[in-house]
Amino acid sequence: MNDQRQVLVRAESRHVIVSDVDGGRETLGYPGVTLTRVTAGIPDDQVWLPMGDRPTEGDDEALIEALRAAFRWRVGLP
Repeated sequence: MNDQRQVLVRAESRHVIVSDVDGGRETLGYPGVTLTRVTAGIPDDQVWLPMGDRPTEGDDEALIEALRAAFRWRVGLP
């Protein structure tokens, strides 16, 4: 079954549209990393982690832990 499991890592931005005080709209973009777990070609789970200009140690640790968990899942470890 492990041969059917894949982890996809993709850098991408999320966008949010917000209204300003004058009634206009502004689009804000947030860069990040998306980790997608795929089984037999079908996405099972997805997590998006922000990737700002000034990452904190906590941001780095969250990315490392998410990658570690995804790759352990890939090889069938708990």
